[in-house]
Amino acid sequence: MSYTTTPGIPSAFKQATNENYVSSLSIHHPQVAEDFVDRYGDQSLMGLLDALGAKAPVAGKVFEHYESDYLHQNFKLKTAATVLATGTKVEVAVGFTSTGANDGNIFLRKGDIVMNSVGEMALVTIDGDTSGHAADEVTLMSYGADWAAQTTTSEILIVVGNEHEEGTGQPKGITPTVNKYTNSVAIMKESFEVTGSEATNKIWFEVTDPNTGERGFLWYIKGEADTYKRFMNYCETQMLLGQKATNASLPGTIDQGGITGTEGLLEFIKSGNQQSYNQLSGFNLSDFDAMIRKLDTQRGAKENMMYCGIDLSLAIDDAVAAMFAGGGIQYGAFNGAEEIAVAFGFNSFTRGGYTFHKKVYDAFNYSPMMGADGYNYAGMGMVIPGDSQRDARTREAIPSLRIRYKAAEGYSREMEHFLTGSAGLAQVTNDEDNMKCHYRTERGFEGFANNRFMLIERA
Repeated sequence: MSYTTTPGIPSAFKQATNENYVSSLSIHHPQVAEDFVDRYGDQSLMGLLDALGAKAPVAGKVFEHYESDYLHQNFKLKTAATVLATGTKVEVAVGFTSTGANDGNIFLRKGDIVMNSVGEMALVTIDGDTSGHAADEVTLMSYGADWAAQTTTSEILIVVGNEHEEGTGQPKGITPTVNKYTNSVAIMKESFEVTGSEATNKIWFEVTDPNTGERGFLWYIKGEADTYKRFMNYCETQMLLGQKATNASLPGTIDQGGITGTEGLLEFIKSGNQQSYNQLSGFNLSDFDAMIRKLDTQRGAKENMMYCGIDLSLAIDDAVAAMFAGGGIQYGAFNGAEEIAVAFGFNSFTRGGYTFHKKVYDAFNYSPMMGADGYNYAGMGMVIPGDSQRDARTREAIPSLRIRYKAAEGYSREMEHFLTGSAGLAQVTNDEDNMKCHYRTERGFEGFANNRFMLIERA
């Protein structure tokens, strides 16, 4: 029976009887399911830099490395000219190479043989070391008749060898050039705070142990877990999208530990190779072949990973289907085993001797961030070399990219986690009735040989 003025009879078990129920609707026990639903999935954006990149400590704010330049260099003329059999004095565009400036070194020497794109040759008879010639002036004398076409400022001339008269001395040496890479680490922080009272409100969720398969209950502070995952996402996206600071008004300087920024992977690739495609027609076979040709001229890797936004991924699927229909495509690039590629979550294919392992990159499509309306990342992709170079001296593998983090004398700032407060802590740090969870890292992105990367964008 129900009661209103006299106590009921409670039961020792979760069992309904005629003696232990009440009729007041206002105090019904809420029925809360034990399952917690992740309506947007895992929401982790990790999986590129941590998976592909190595990690290495650095003891300074700024880190740098050097990369070799081309052994061979080509050049252009500052002004148009016709190379004559009697000799033509020309100004060379100082330091022009296919990859950029080489610090102004003049690499043309007396005795060098140059050739234009139609096969006409000329000999360097006087170089910049001769009196009456500036450092960037040489005299070219045609091997035969006058060159048929005028050499414009856009035409590239190449050096194919050299020839010297009998009894002459050795030519001057060429100073090798190098490319210098510089970046800096950035300090990233995050915190989560919970009061002492809230820390004792246990939240239980039923989970399955992935190792044993057994189901059971776990208690944790949901906000702290979300904070950690959010911070790890920021670590990924800042290493991806970061830029060097150029605003002199930003607080501090490098020496004072100020705001410097750090170049991310996308900015690094943009300074290398880019391939655009038409948004309406999609990424078609001609775009794919143009990308392969660019990689080939830049000594790109024969095996590459493609991290794509969802729009580009679908467009490439269409292009691959077209290639497959006409032949010239080969699946199962992992030693001929397609199931291995599937297990890694890649779609793999080969064309023109170049192998590509394609994967959708979630960070490009996540709607609260890079996948938001008006952003173009869903149509973007990154081609990352999948091979490994080796140091000439140590023979150690050199990765295509890695994360540098501050560390010295046994102290590492790769990822720090520490607690402060007085609630629930074995070691009380202050008298505040709370527990604060803190995360801190000091890291920066480092890329190697941007000429071997490719950024794909919608025009």
